[in-house]
This record gives sequence, C-alpha cells and structure tokens, in this order.
Amino acid sequence: MQKIAFAFYLILISASCFAQLSSDSIRQEDLEKTLNYFTADSLKGRGNFTPQLYQAAHFIKNNFQQNGLQTFTGFHGYFQPFLVNNSKATINDSVNGYDPEKVLLNVVGVLEGKSKRGETIIFSAHYDHIGIKNREVYNGANDNASGTAALLALAGYFASRNDNQRTLIFCAFAGEELGLYGSSAFVPFVNADSVVAVINIEMIGKTSVGKNAFFVTGNAYSDVAKIIEKNLKGKAKVKREPDVEKELFKRSDNYPFALKGIPAHSIMSSDDSDPCYHSTCDDVKNLDIKNMTNLVRFIAIGTQTLISGIDRPKRIWASRIN
Repeated sequence: MQKIAFAFYLILISASCFAQLSSDSIRQEDLEKTLNYFTADSLKGRGNFTPQLYQAAHFIKNNFQQNGLQTFTGFHGYFQPFLVNNSKATINDSVNGYDPEKVLLNVVGVLEGKSKRGETIIFSAHYDHIGIKNREVYNGANDNASGTAALLALAGYFASRNDNQRTLIFCAFAGEELGLYGSSAFVPFVNADSVVAVINIEMIGKTSVGKNAFFVTGNAYSDVAKIIEKNLKGKAKVKREPDVEKELFKRSDNYPFALKGIPAHSIMSSDDSDPCYHSTCDDVKNLDIKNMTNLVRFIAIGTQTLISGIDRPKRIWASRIN
C-alpha cells in the first residue's frame, strides 16, 4: 500500500510540475508589471542615447541573470555596446562604464541547448523608443514595450522548462528606432548557418487583426509561419500580413538577419496604422494586456518544434528581399 501511495504521490508531483511549466505559467500580471516599468514617465520614453535607456538595459540584464541565462560568448557580460554612424567615442567596458550619451547597449542572454547545442533559435525585440519631443513623453507601450515584455516572459518560461534541444538566444536591441542599428551590430557575431530561425516580437499590445490572432511579416519568404500555425493547432489565428506595401518585414530587427539568408520574421498584431503609433497615447492604459498575454503564450506554443529541433524552416534567398 505504501508503494502504491508513493507512486500516486509521484504522479501528482509530476502533473503539478507539468502544469507549472505549461504556457499558462506566462502570467498576465507579470507582463503588466514589466509593461508598467518600461512605460513609466521616469524612463522618459526610452530614447536612444539617454541615461533612461541605459537604466532599461540594466533591468533587462538583471532579468536575464535572475533567470539563469548565460552571457553570449565573446561579450563582456550581458551587454553588447555599439556605436552609431562611425562615432569616434571610446567604448569603456572594464566596469560597464559606458557613456549612455555616446554608446548604445544590446542586451543578450543565452540558454544552452541540449542535444542540438550548435543550432540556435533567436528571440528578439527592441526596447528603445523615441523619447521626449516638445516636452512630451512618448512612452511606447505597444512600440515596443509589449515586445520587450514578451521577450523577458519567454526567456523566463523557457529557462524554467529547461528542455530546449536547440540553443536559445534572447536579444533586446537598442537603436531600432534610429534604423535597426542594434540588430545590425549583433548579426556579425552569429554564424548565419547555425541560426535556424529568428522570432522578432513587435507591437503585440494592441490588435488590428482580431483577438487571439497575429501575423508574421514576410511570411512568403520561408515556412516559419506555417510551422507556427501547425504547432498552434487552431488555438490562434495566423493571419496574412495586412499590407505588404508597408514593407514591415524590412522595418524591424528581423531584417538584418534575413539579409544573411536566415528565416527571420517579426510577429505582430498591429502596425503603424494604429492612431497611437509614435504618439503620446501609446500608453499601457490603451493596451489589451489580456490578449497580449494570450499572444505570448501562443508564441511559446507555436515555436515548440523549432526549439525541440523537430522542424527546420527553409532558408531565405537574400536576393529576393533586397
């Protein structure tokens, strides 16, 4: 009887652990807390070359560190400092003493893979916004505190699962609003042949495509969208890109990777047609955080066969997208 009781106890414990590690463990209250941090007026819109963006970078670094992510090989800690427009500024990395008015910081964390450690999946989002204009703060809740909050939630989720067969790299990019400078600075440090896919997350705090739905930019260039849709099994709708003439595929941090032939796409649920885009009304109170939480869970589910090593999307022909 004791053996039967003990076996039943193990089953209950296993079931409990599985439940904790399901996508439902990505909680709305955690996302909301992160969103409130990034959109606080004290961060002054996370403008590039400001102390407040530097402060946001440290928040992301601390999150990666608390979740046990490793640093990227060759980088000094979790930061990748970079310059813009051939700046002559000196990068001081001895004690992370970067000058926030001259140096921008990408923040990168790594979860080593198990059986396919040499193959990588990159999750990314830009954490910068446009700062202050005419003495008004542009908090950038949808663009792109939403993507940054999703990135941190996914990093914590996959770190807790600890079953990723491929290596996962989580990148929070600066300089996107200036012209994709952060992602362009990071691309040379990865072996394009080893990167299986890039999932960039952009503007998922609002929706123009309906509840529990999103679109994948440049979906015709690879079969990443089809893989995600297959894994979701009808739980969410993967829509067509609303307006290809807007060239959203070329306007976010997936694009520098795609130019290397990597299947790199952005997951979005809204775009620049939103009336609050680059406006002072892009604030947390105008987001649908419940729907956003569902989308983050769908990203976790939709990418599972990429992370487990089952699926490998076809490469992008860079000549087709130039």
